[in-house]
Amino acid sequence: MKIYNKVVLFALVVFFSSCGKDKQLSNIPEVEFTSFTNFKDASGRDTSVYFRFAFKDGDGDIGTSNEALDTTCGADNNNLFIAYEEKRADGKYYPKKLWQQVTLVDSNCDTTVFFDSVQVKFNQRMQYLEPEGNGKSIEGDVNYKMDYVSAVVLLSTEGRFVFYIEDRMKNKSNMVTTPDLVIVK
Repeated sequence: MKIYNKVVLFALVVFFSSCGKDKQLSNIPEVEFTSFTNFKDASGRDTSVYFRFAFKDGDGDIGTSNEALDTTCGADNNNLFIAYEEKRADGKYYPKKLWQQVTLVDSNCDTTVFFDSVQVKFNQRMQYLEPEGNGKSIEGDVNYKMDYVSAVVLLSTEGRFVFYIEDRMKNKSNMVTTPDLVIVK
């Protein structure tokens, strides 16, 4: 009888220890760089680059639906923020800047246009994601394709990206710096 009780007790301990809660994710999103994949033409020059990263979010509020877009003047609906830094001969990284036309629109829809040296950024709006079921935590991978113009014309031959995301509650993820991306032009 004592052996039977010990077996039942052991079985109950194993059962209850395996029924622990699932890993809880923070409601503040988290990102992690995964990889770059360069695509080359027949002459060996890069034509596009895939920038890949993984994300996690405990309450699954990633992306903005079309219905929730802020349509007021000057609104910024981006939630993926990617800035580019070029590596120079001294081995240090500097924001890659270009002279370009800048258009500012204020909340009254008044427009100011000027030229300025602005850091190269690839900010985007991530698609709306909502997990099914009761558990709202979400994990996924993003493949962001940079085409010929961005990958070859705007980027230096060597540089890196600094990026983060924001969820619908405006919680900012951790900021990640990628390894160097080398472009063959």
